[in-house]
Amino acid sequence: MMRSLMLRLSIACGVAVCGSHATIRAQSLEKINLEGLGRLPAFSHAAVFERLIFVSGTLGTGEGLKLVEGGVAAETSQALKNIERILKHLGATRRDIAKVNVFMADMTAFAQMNEAYLQFFGKDPPARTTIGAAALALGAAVEIECTAIRPQSKTTPHRPSLLPSPSRRKVGFIESDGEKIYYEKTGQGPAVVLTHGYGGNHAVWYQQVPEFAASYSVITWDARGFGRSTNHQDQAGPATSIEDLRTLLDQLGVKRAHLVGQSMGGWTVLGFALQYPKRVLSLTLADTIGGIYTPEIARQFDAFIARARASTPADGQFPLAHHPAIGRSLARRDPAQAFLYQQIASLAPPAPRSIPVKLRLTSYDHAPLKSLGVPVLFIVGAEDPIFPPQSIRLASQLVPGSKVAEIPEAGHSPYFERPAAWNRVLREFLDRVKP
Repeated sequence: MMRSLMLRLSIACGVAVCGSHATIRAQSLEKINLEGLGRLPAFSHAAVFERLIFVSGTLGTGEGLKLVEGGVAAETSQALKNIERILKHLGATRRDIAKVNVFMADMTAFAQMNEAYLQFFGKDPPARTTIGAAALALGAAVEIECTAIRPQSKTTPHRPSLLPSPSRRKVGFIESDGEKIYYEKTGQGPAVVLTHGYGGNHAVWYQQVPEFAASYSVITWDARGFGRSTNHQDQAGPATSIEDLRTLLDQLGVKRAHLVGQSMGGWTVLGFALQYPKRVLSLTLADTIGGIYTPEIARQFDAFIARARASTPADGQFPLAHHPAIGRSLARRDPAQAFLYQQIASLAPPAPRSIPVKLRLTSYDHAPLKSLGVPVLFIVGAEDPIFPPQSIRLASQLVPGSKVAEIPEAGHSPYFERPAAWNRVLREFLDRVKP
């Protein structure tokens, strides 16, 4: 029975991720939705292609889908505020809007709309078209859409034009409690530590290292018993991983770092932040509860394990390009990429089978979470079956001030499935943190 549980939990926590076509994906269309901003399910708040932002028709709604009171002027102001909120999420402002389309249910109210519009944009408004419509959704008086151009950050380019030179890359092993821990350090600047999940290793971050090494010192490493790191004493698990990370940072001379943990890696980085909060600049928990359990989170996780038990082939081999840790849409969109996800685990010895059970049994107390004292971001794939968005939001509620970013059309590993969107979310978060 314990062996069966280990197998199912191994499936649940598997995050073997790697891939190709990074350039194509960086140019793909992204669909953007903001948590807490009302919308109908028939459309997204915005779509992004490269630096172009296309904001959907936006109404003057406040809470949910309820229109604000006050008529066309009030709705115009609120619709523009909602658009500004969408743009801010994407790193742009009202000044980056190139073209606006305004739809009005009653053109006789043109003057009232225009007055509110100019109060928002001032003396230098963007190009605009105003159209009279017979009727608008929800009985609205006005609907506004726009196209904007997202500026490139002065300190962090949208995409590095050149890979870091060989002199900026360091690889090797450190000794930790009798084990050899492999690491790679690339780039210069504030340290960002990327900690992989179960079944992965340092190489899974290939779509992140070139992106972030242009402005950060990116550290990837193999947890004990994974990739090139040893596990001679058979002590791999959250507790030893926390101390291995501390030793790694000590030997690399890193006093403080941004910590990013994917799935299993979430237990490591959250545990480290709880034990050594003064050494953490920020904390990102990617598709992971990281040891934050509530009865509801536990029920959802156990329900996934039960479903996995029922659907897993007897030999543990899933069909070509299918795996519970990636979204089903990836197999349709890029079967070769999805197949590579399955194959990455074969590049290293089998992962320690005891770890999934240790993750299920390792729970961090809620009280210390309230006083972490560092910025915390949760990232989750909208289609993650292992730690679905509702579980991530429940965990986030126990960490005051934390934010949740949901990646559309992605499963348990959006940094692999939707790297451009995932990288953008993480970069915007990191760039706001002062070292």
